[in-house]
Amino acid sequence: MTHKLSIVTIVGRQNVGKSTLFNALIRSRKAIVDPRPGLTRDILSCSISHRGLQFSLVDTPGLDIRDTSELSRAILDNANRQLGTSTIIILLMEKPSPSPFDLDLIGIIRKQAKPTIIAVNKMDTAADLEHMVNFYEMGFNDILPLSAMRRINLDLLLDKIADLLPAREHVLQKPDIRIAIIGRPNSGKSTLLNAFMGYDRSVVSAIPGTTRDAVDDEFNYYGKRIQIIDTAGMRKKSRIQDSIDFYSVTRTKNAIRNADIAIHLIDATMGLTDTDKKISDEIVRQRAPTIIAINKWDLIPKNNKTFEEFREKLIFRFYKAADFPIISISAQKRVRIHKLIHTALELKERSSQRIETGKLNKLFENVQKKNRPPVLGNRLKILYGTQIGISPPVFKIWVNNPSLCTDSVKRFLEKHLQEMLNLKGVPIVLKIGKR
Repeated sequence: MTHKLSIVTIVGRQNVGKSTLFNALIRSRKAIVDPRPGLTRDILSCSISHRGLQFSLVDTPGLDIRDTSELSRAILDNANRQLGTSTIIILLMEKPSPSPFDLDLIGIIRKQAKPTIIAVNKMDTAADLEHMVNFYEMGFNDILPLSAMRRINLDLLLDKIADLLPAREHVLQKPDIRIAIIGRPNSGKSTLLNAFMGYDRSVVSAIPGTTRDAVDDEFNYYGKRIQIIDTAGMRKKSRIQDSIDFYSVTRTKNAIRNADIAIHLIDATMGLTDTDKKISDEIVRQRAPTIIAINKWDLIPKNNKTFEEFREKLIFRFYKAADFPIISISAQKRVRIHKLIHTALELKERSSQRIETGKLNKLFENVQKKNRPPVLGNRLKILYGTQIGISPPVFKIWVNNPSLCTDSVKRFLEKHLQEMLNLKGVPIVLKIGKR
């Protein structure tokens, strides 16, 4: 992916406060912060501006991971790749003095030949500043003491970043569509993000729960700016064991709420699980236009009836699935990835359309003439309807007796509107008023 914005990357050891600094600079709790080391695993980024210049700020995992597991190697490889794409590097250390690994890290950064800001975190009081002499022994003349937690010297840090940015105006292009990938742990969400990006943007591991934060990035697709958000796998409440799991699930819910489109990824080898049903319920509650993507389809023995049979079983277990486009994919082999993006763009367009009031009332007139369900026509009268919102479409109808608009009647009307207005996959909000 070609970045239009300069990239400013925060690097350092585990638990020196990189995620706290990241959150403080973007003024949002995007990165999960916890006293336990090694919490951040993926690359997090956010576009911010200072002094009229805009840049992408990036949070990375601690580079002093000691174990040699496959997951740790993947995390380190991803972080080291990020250094190569950086415009500016912020090397963050902490009091009271540099560690041996800090000195090793300085050597790694010097090989990058990138403009670098040396900063020391957790300088919360005047007494803490006495430790600065220990850091000047490394041979640097310009070292910035700061406190991410207390927001000390953050404006000075931003000034230093602005001074080092290329001397040109950066234009921040808002995404045309925001797509959140939702699913169970290990359903292939990070693999799908990497398939969209065309490179290993997110750490992929067979270990469930590898992704903890909501990881996002952008790419261009036929002139459209696409933002993809890879979320942590949503678990059953009984399996949310600590604050890390809780914040991961919270960020996933926020990602659904803020996305234009949700892709609910289902593992074809597992079928629809109870957790998947709860995820779908959450997506429906948030009223997100949705695509159901059946991943790992390449691992399923198939004939010409396999997909239709799978689809019928899915709808039998979760009847609301009939409201959504269902697409079989292989994220690992990048099968039907373009179809996912194309369908998402179509859903965004449908969700944003406005229906003429005359056309809308004609639809309500026709449905009442058919006298289905029975309560319509004789007892319940739809007097008038109009559209009052988009994304998702919001319709308000005035009736003779709102108490007759039961959930089943509203469901019938929503389904009818979806079918007649070509809004499959787009939730409809129906508001009832009395004349």
